[in-house]
Amino acid sequence: MTTSMRRAVAASAALAAALAGALAGGTPAEAHHGSDGTTGKPMPTNFGFKGDVFGVKLLLENVEQRSVKDAYAQQRCTRYAGREVVKSSTAAVPDNPLINVSATTSRTRTYRDADTGTYGVRGSSAISDVEIGGDVGGQQTPTISIKGFTTSSDAFHSAKGFGHREALDFASFQIAHLSDSVPVPPELQDLLDAIDSTTGDVVGQVIDVLQSANTPIEIPGLGSISLGTNKGSTGSHFAISESYALKINVDANGQNQTLQLGRARTRIGSPTPGGVFRSIAMGMDAYALNNTLHLGNIQQRSIPCEGTGGKVKHQHVDSASLALGVIVNLTGIDYRFKGDQNADGTASGFTSSHIDKVEIPAVNLELDDVNGKVAVDHRHRTGAVGRTITFSVGKILVNGEEQPVPAPGKSLTFQGGVIETRIVKSNFYGSEVHAVRVTLTDFDSVLDFGWAAAHVFPR
Repeated sequence: MTTSMRRAVAASAALAAALAGALAGGTPAEAHHGSDGTTGKPMPTNFGFKGDVFGVKLLLENVEQRSVKDAYAQQRCTRYAGREVVKSSTAAVPDNPLINVSATTSRTRTYRDADTGTYGVRGSSAISDVEIGGDVGGQQTPTISIKGFTTSSDAFHSAKGFGHREALDFASFQIAHLSDSVPVPPELQDLLDAIDSTTGDVVGQVIDVLQSANTPIEIPGLGSISLGTNKGSTGSHFAISESYALKINVDANGQNQTLQLGRARTRIGSPTPGGVFRSIAMGMDAYALNNTLHLGNIQQRSIPCEGTGGKVKHQHVDSASLALGVIVNLTGIDYRFKGDQNADGTASGFTSSHIDKVEIPAVNLELDDVNGKVAVDHRHRTGAVGRTITFSVGKILVNGEEQPVPAPGKSLTFQGGVIETRIVKSNFYGSEVHAVRVTLTDFDSVLDFGWAAAHVFPR
């Protein structure tokens, strides 16, 4: 083993120990008794619980590859304590020679501890084995190996108010196959110097180096690695807990791939007299290759379970691009959302999604000013949820020539595909709308733009 390889392995092993020792912490115990203190059946509360946990999340050029979100245990907004979601998988990123993950289990659980009167939602992720790196064009890249990686997050309300706790741990963490011919970056050298220190608190020095790094620490020939999120926040009506220890960027094959490992995010909020909101605002959702590839997200937003206190919230994304056999460019993405809870048991709100411009050069297609919006109004006495669905498309250009915007239920056929508008799915609790759907026949792809959804659930 080369000197640089030995030092890097030592650094990564100490990094694992440092993170586990400095950031791990106990979490409030899950309910010792059933969620209602006696029977174990789910019970209603005046809190809104939500949890999102996954073992692996992969982004390609900042667009989420939703088909490889591994072991995704989603606890949708609910008022009930005692609900659990468990998901497992054995292969997170198939057909990717540089990223291999196996044996992942994720879970979320809403709970009430009858002894202490604590309500909460806990998420956890356990990954058995992660291997990153390999052969690219006959050349061996550096490799990262992680075993026994766990994260957890807990958002809760106790007699002291809202609180949160996070924990993370590694059984082992190694980096190998570093080249002696490539200089060690200064940030990595700082980390190695901290590891080699013979005085003071070595663990504290390692954490200081990681936290003080202005940018992710480069691993020459593979990409970079950085400390993820291990934090939470509280307010007068909510608590949020989030943990994912590592964020790894892999660019050895010319693509910018970002791997998030073991993310657990939980949230509790109150009050919820009118039910809980389930919503989403997303600029784009795309399926390709006979639905085997699912891309989208683009920093999607949603109404908190208990609402926003009547305030309109806004999220802006300058631009995003993705490749699924065809390049799609989006600019000027904006999400807005709002949720109101009323003491009489009613609730109302909306979500909206806007895109300034969509460009698909391969088929000479441009969409301008795309908008989708769903507003909901929950009427307590009847239990019905009223909804108002709106959409608009400012302009459609094919080969630079403006085309008529098809009315809902109609379509526009152009060379290479079909365009439809106002694709709606509804149920008793609300609706979702996709403002524009583009089907690219030559690329076996379906792309939805301007996606907004809003629902109010009593449970």
